[in-house]
Amino acid sequence: MPDSAENVVAVVVGEAMSVREELGGTVGEAVTGTRDGLSAIAAGGACGLLAALTAHSALQERLARAWSPGAAAGVLALAYASGASMLLRYGRARLRRAREASHEALEVSREAVVRTADELARG
Repeated sequence: MPDSAENVVAVVVGEAMSVREELGGTVGEAVTGTRDGLSAIAAGGACGLLAALTAHSALQERLARAWSPGAAAGVLALAYASGASMLLRYGRARLRRAREASHEALEVSREAVVRTADELARG
C-alpha cells in the first residue's frame, strides 16, 4: 500500500477513535434521557386514566363520609389530574434534554468529518 493510502487510513482510524470517545457519553445520555422521558409520560398517562375513572373507590368512600359523594369524586379527580400533569412536565423536560444531547452528538460527528476532510485535503 502506498504511503499516501496508509496516511489516509491512519487519519480515518484516528478520527474514528476520537469520535467514538467523544460520542460515548453523549449517546448514553440521549438514550437514558429518552427512556426516562417516555417512561414518565407513560406514567403520567396512567395517572390521567386514574383521574378519569376515579378508580380509588375506597378513598372515595372515606371522603364521601365527610363530604358528598360528588365532592369526594371531584377531589380525587383533581388529585390524579395534578399528578398526571406533573409527570407529563417531567417527561417533556427529560425528552427535551435527550433531544439536546442528540443534537450535541450530531454536532460532534459533523466536526469530526470536517476535521478529517481538512486533514485529508492537507495530505
